[in-house]
Formats: sequence, C-alpha cells, structure tokens
Amino acid sequence: MPLSSSTSNNTNEEAEVYLLTGDIGGTNSRMSLYALNQPAEPALVVKTYRNATDIPQARLTDDSVFLDYVVKPFCNYCQDQVPALQGNNDNPPPLSNVTIVACIASAGVVTHNQVRLTNLQNMLICGNLIQNHGSAATPLSARIVKCLIINDFVAQGYGCLTLQPHEVRQLYGPKDAMETIFNNTSNEPLGPKVCVGAGTGLGECYLTQSVHDNKGGGGGAYSCFPSEGGHVEFPPLNDLEVELFAYLSQKLASKGRISVERVVSGKGLANVYEFLAHKFPECCDPQLHAEFLHAGDQQGRVVAVEAQRDASSLCRRAMSILMSAYGCEVGSAAIKWIPTGGLFVTGGLTPKNLHFMEGMHSDFMIAYVNKGRVSHLLERVPLFAVLTEDLGNRGAHQAALMAYESWSAASHDPSSSSSSPAAAVAGSRRLSSLGAAGGGGSTKKNNKDAATSVSSSSSLLVTFLTTAAAAAVGSIVATVLMNRRK
Repeated sequence: MPLSSSTSNNTNEEAEVYLLTGDIGGTNSRMSLYALNQPAEPALVVKTYRNATDIPQARLTDDSVFLDYVVKPFCNYCQDQVPALQGNNDNPPPLSNVTIVACIASAGVVTHNQVRLTNLQNMLICGNLIQNHGSAATPLSARIVKCLIINDFVAQGYGCLTLQPHEVRQLYGPKDAMETIFNNTSNEPLGPKVCVGAGTGLGECYLTQSVHDNKGGGGGAYSCFPSEGGHVEFPPLNDLEVELFAYLSQKLASKGRISVERVVSGKGLANVYEFLAHKFPECCDPQLHAEFLHAGDQQGRVVAVEAQRDASSLCRRAMSILMSAYGCEVGSAAIKWIPTGGLFVTGGLTPKNLHFMEGMHSDFMIAYVNKGRVSHLLERVPLFAVLTEDLGNRGAHQAALMAYESWSAASHDPSSSSSSPAAAVAGSRRLSSLGAAGGGGSTKKNNKDAATSVSSSSSLLVTFLTTAAAAAVGSIVATVLMNRRK
C-alpha cells in the first residue's frame, strides 16, 4: 500500500501517494509505479513499451504522442494491476485522494522541463504537458501533480550510487578499489565518478562530491551532471577505421564528421557490420545478411548474437571494432575527469558482451590503456563493468522522490518559489539512502547575489583573457618585425 500523506484536501481521508517513473531510450520506454514508502525495487507495476511498435510512427511529431501512447495507457494498466486503485461495480475507483509525482528520464538535452529524442524523429516529452493535460486525462493520469524530466544519464549516474559489489566487475585500477568504493568508512572524499554506457545510443555523465557532508565531515553527497559526450568525434585508430570513417561520412552526409555514438552503440554495431559487408562481400553469410537486412531496429542484436557464436565471422570483426572504439572513449573519459570515485561502464551492451571487455588482451582494454604519456593516470581510476541494466530506473525513482518532497513543501507553502522543474530537484536535495544530491535550494536573494558574483567573475575573466590574447599577438607581431629588420 502507498504511504499516507497529510497533503489531502479531505480532512477525513489521507492521501495515497505514488511515484511514477519512466526510463526512456531509443528502443524501449520502461514505465514503473511505486508506493512512496517503497524502495526502488521491486515496483508495484512495471511495463515496457516498444517505441517502434507501441508509438505510431506517423504521430512522432505530435507534441502529445508520448502522453497519449505511453503515459495514459500505463496509468490505465496500473489501475488494472493495483487493487488499491480499483473500484467495484457499485463504487467508482477511489482516485480523488490519489497523488502521483512522476519523473521521466530520457535520452537527449533537457531544457524547460522537456526533451526531444533525436533517435525518434525529435519526439517531444514535456513534463508540463503531462502534469497539466486537463480534460484529456484518463482518470488516473489526471492525478499526476508533478512531472519532472531529467536526462537519462543523470538517472544512470544517480543509479550508480545504489550499486552493490556483486553488481559490478572490476576491469582495472587500484587493487583495493572494491573495498574503497563500496565500503568507504572514512570521511575522505572519494573523488569524481563517471558513467559511460552504450545501448541504443552512447551516454555519459559525471558526478562530483561536496567537500563536507551534513555533519561537517568530509565526503559529502554526490550531485550528477548531464553530458553529451557520446557525440564527440569518432577517432579512427588504423587504416580500416579510416575507411569506416569515410564510409559513414558518406552514408550520413556528415561532411567529414562522425560522432563516436555512430560506432559505439547498438546502431553503431550495425553500422560497422554494414561497412564490413560492403568492403568484404565475399565474407558475408547470405542467410545472416538477409536476416540483418530485415531486422529493422534490431540489426545490432543480430550482429551481436552472431559475434558471440562465430569467432571468424564479419560480425565478430564488427564487435572487435566497436569494442576498440568503446575502450578508447572510456579511456578518454578517464583522463578527462580522473574519476577516482569510480568509472562505471553501464548500458545494455556491457552485461551482454562482458567477455569482449575483460582481460588486458581484449580490444576494449588495449584501447582503454593506450593513452600515451598519461596512461599511468588510469592506474588511479577504478574501472567497473556494471552487470545490471536497471540503473536508469533506480535513478529516476530517486529523482521522483526528490520532486515529491519539493512539491509537498511547495503545496504547504504557497509563497515557495520551488515550482519550476529545476527547483523541484534543487529545492529537495535532501540526503537519502541513495546518497543522491545534497543541500537545499537557495532563496531568491541568494540566487541574485550568486548570479551577480558569477557575472562579475566572468567579466574579469573575459577582460583577463582578452588582455592576455592581445599581449600575445603584440609579441608575435613585434618578433616578426624584428626578424624582417634583420
């Protein structure tokens, strides 16, 4: 049963509060419903929607398509599955006292509490529309009072904070990393954490730790920040990969730029196989190739299954290229952030293909440690392969809980300024069992003072850089003139 809350307008009844979460990828939309007092697993209700079949492709450009074909059907399904939400022949469902706070974690850049999925024809998911859809609501979906949209890898990042030792496999780094990361009893900060994960696409995020916890000690709570690192350039490492780069550049009409996600993802694996089949047609298995051509959005799965089955196939070669590019990108993340708090390789590709990543002679690890003069830095970074695939859901659950706390506080304080999606997270960052984000929201005055301080600092920095640049140019010109005089 859901936790009772005193937020009900009916003084004779207590409100029933539920958390609704969505983990939205390019392939699937995994929806879950929880009671407020319930841990992240197991959920009361879980249902996965296939984006390619459950959402009409002709309606992907409609603003309400996600609401109409995922949120509403899921709410109806929840009513059928949860006895507390069901009525009987004599009484309507007891929904007037139900409150639902939702958090949807989705791939893409989140702005103004909405996101567009680039892998789904820019399909819109809008939190404000979901929480304010009025007469178009189904009975249960009308009870959604708050819907927060977050980046899917922000959810993955918060989900990493919930991992247990048996849910990871250490691939590299300090020998005592398992004890240090998962059983840290000291008050010393562990350092940044980074999450990189390939599935339908390639996602990345990073987490930083506050210097002090709520008790004044070291090693405070982590806050997660989004990144679009999966869209950095793909760096070819050998002649064959140079040809792959040229092939994909022509196929995608990308004018000489290919993002690493085009190679390191489920679709990326299909891209690599397609290139190899084009270059080495004599090596194609006709039956396998026909299955690949008719597999639609499951082409990557066809290649991955065959790569595991036949070590001499083009599919295995495609997997080798992907794993090398994957290791290279994860290694680049390691030397950019130096995440001594842990570098977590997540996503659907990891647990399904772990044996292609383990061992110092694997294509993944060879590329990971090949960082030239700074390769030694990687010895300080605990590298973990994550064996579970529900991190996004765990993180979305935590963010929904945070949003509920903010909404609940605001509903009791009409003057509260925490009604925006950003404030819903910032204003409710109370330490929890997941160790998500710490610290409360600021007042308007503090926000103004902080903005003034940042603006002033930025102006000084711009002035400094402009002066330095002018001085450098002047020095070069003077040198050239002196050389001409000589």
